[in-house]
Parts: sequence; C-alpha cells; structure tokens
Amino acid sequence: MANTLVTPSWVTKETARGYVNNLKFVNCINKEYSDQYIQSGAKVGNTVNVRMPVRFTATHGQAFQQQNIFESTVPVTLNDQVNVGMGWSSAQATTEIDMVRDRYVKPAADSLANAVDVSAYSTVFLDVWNAVGTPGTTPSTTLTYLQALTKLIDQSAPTSGICAVLDPLAMTTIANTASSLFNPSATQSENYRDGMFGRKQLGIDEWYYDQNVQGYTTGSSTAATPLVNGASQTGSVLITDGWASSASTLQKGDIFTIGGVYSVNPQSYSSTGRLQQFVVTTATTSSGVDMATLPISPSIITSGPLQTVSGSPANNAVITVVGFTNPAGGTMTATGSPQSLVFHPDAFTLAVADLATPSGGAKSSFVRSKQYGISIRWVEQYDILNDQNPSRFDILIGPATLQARLACRVQG
Repeated sequence: MANTLVTPSWVTKETARGYVNNLKFVNCINKEYSDQYIQSGAKVGNTVNVRMPVRFTATHGQAFQQQNIFESTVPVTLNDQVNVGMGWSSAQATTEIDMVRDRYVKPAADSLANAVDVSAYSTVFLDVWNAVGTPGTTPSTTLTYLQALTKLIDQSAPTSGICAVLDPLAMTTIANTASSLFNPSATQSENYRDGMFGRKQLGIDEWYYDQNVQGYTTGSSTAATPLVNGASQTGSVLITDGWASSASTLQKGDIFTIGGVYSVNPQSYSSTGRLQQFVVTTATTSSGVDMATLPISPSIITSGPLQTVSGSPANNAVITVVGFTNPAGGTMTATGSPQSLVFHPDAFTLAVADLATPSGGAKSSFVRSKQYGISIRWVEQYDILNDQNPSRFDILIGPATLQARLACRVQG
C-alpha cells in the first residue's frame, strides 16, 4: 500500500477538524466567514460588516403610520492574527504520517483553537451589562442561572438555543447541586460522568465548561453614596456625584443600576419592572470633590425603536454598584472572579476572513467553511540546507459583541 504523504490539503483538513472539535465558547456564537477577501486576502485592521436585525414599534388604530427604517450593520475589525509554527523533515513526511498527525498537526489545532477561544471571550465579555451572582463567590444554586435566563427573556431573547459557558468550578458546583434533583437517570449519569450539568435544564439548551472563561477585578472605593448629578440625562455618558474624592475607581466591566430606571422589553417597549443594569465601558476615577462622569452601556434611550429604558434618571437618583457593601453605597474592595456567560448565539460574533496568499516560493493551502465560520491558511517553505519543512498555520479573526442584551454574566 502506498504511503499517504503530507500534503497541504491533508494538513489543513486535519487541522480544521481538530480546531472545530476543541472550540467551546466560539462554537456557541454567531460566526461570520467573510469571502469578500477570497481573492486578495485580508490584513490585520481590515473591517467586515455584520447586519443587525431591524426593530419597529407597533402602533394602534386603523390609520397608517409609516416609520423610519433603521437598517444598520456592526463593523467588526479583523484585529487578531493567530498562528502556530512547526516543521518536519522529508523522511518524517514520507514514512511517519501518523507521527506527523499525532505529534504536530493535532497539537497545533488544539493550540490554535485555545488561542482563538481566549481572544474571543476576553474581547466580548466585558461588553455585557446583564449580570447575576456576587463577585468572588461561586454560584451554588440553580436560582442564579434561572435569574440569568430571566434577564434574557426580559430582553426578548429566543427561547431556544440558549448556551451556558461556565468556569470549571462553577460547572462542577452546579452539577453537584443539581445531582439530587428529580432529573431523569440518564441526565444524572451524564452529570456524574462528565462533571457537567446536563443539557436542556433550567431552560438552557447547552451547558459547557471552558477553562478559557475570563475573570475581571471590580473597582474599589472608600465610603461613598453615589448619585445621579442632574435630571433628564440620556446617551452613553452619565454625570454622577457622591463618590469618595479621588478614592473611587470603577473598572471597565463594573455594573450598576439607577433608582427608578427600569429595563424595557425591546418588542413591546413596556417596562419589565426590573432595574436596568449598566456596564462601565472605560475605567473611571472620581475627581474634584466627589464627581465622576461614567461612560456606560447601554445608552440611556427613552423612546423610539432603539429604546432601552423606561425613562431618564431623576436628579439624585441612587446608584447601586455591584460589589458595594450596601445598596446605597458604602465601600467596595477590588474583588476578582471568573465571568461565566449565559447567552444566545446572536449576542456575539467571530468574523473570519482569508489571509493573503504568500509569495516567494512558499506552498500554501486554505481550508474554508461557511458552516463553521473558519478560514485557516497553511504555509510551508522548504529548507534545502537542513531538509526541513518549516510550516505555519494562521487564522485572522475579529471577535465582537453584536447584541449585548442577549447575554448575561454569571459572576463568581
């Protein structure tokens, strides 16, 4: 039987198979393969556009009321080129095909998938303003995850396809908590065998643990009673006061609510009766006597098809920051904890595009898949002096948050 030689197409197909099988978080999100670069290739800094769903407001009565159509796209920058380099000799390529597969190609796929997973997760999780749990405390009850699901339902998330990607300790904790519930025996067996919570439980379709779940550390503050400074504020910046002068710092990712400002359902635009959570988008330290201007998401929008809240905050409305010692303020200690996610796949995207084909005598091959949203390039250049084939795998990616309302952080 003839040898199966190492060829560009064989290597890229093997790598793609291992890459897809080793993704956790990225496999659960929207993936956009952009073939607009299929001829010329893409470079770091190029941008692809992802189309967003259109939102309307329903009107009552027989009269026709034409609305403006907000057709929008989210620009996603291809900002991270991930690569793995390796090499083998001609003799290995001819006689040790299994060794090449097991010793080189599979580990390369593992490393590539791990790096992409980390890049995507670390890029998007701090964009999410919905949060449950307590920083520094691993969730130990099913109620925490039911509360996360409630936040997604409040925001009109589809009821099918919801995923949970958890820190390994959070996963084992919830699996242990649920092991005594009245679950089907097959599900209980799955929990014990895999150390994971069974599928389709608590309204969540898929449960995964992922060692690439990222953590963050909250801000810190001495005694403070933060308040809104000025009525009728809207937009992505909130002027506040009541902080500890030059001693209060909110980090990117810190979450807070404002008294009297409730979230609205994005289909009915009715108040949910639950306070809207906001996330700080840039680290901010109080200045002057007690002032702080906070960059926030979502923007405070009180009407129209993009409405986010029931109304603008009143002057001196109480700000409650997750991590403060009491609802009206108190103090806050910098606390680190993993940030697991419960989300619908449309909350995030990973845009991928073809890299340029190299010149200079190098051999190259691509594996492309719109189904899996990948484009991996393999390049090999023969080293005649040492009879080696130095090679590299590359993928160009752009992770982004599309609809943060469709995700919820599980802190702890």
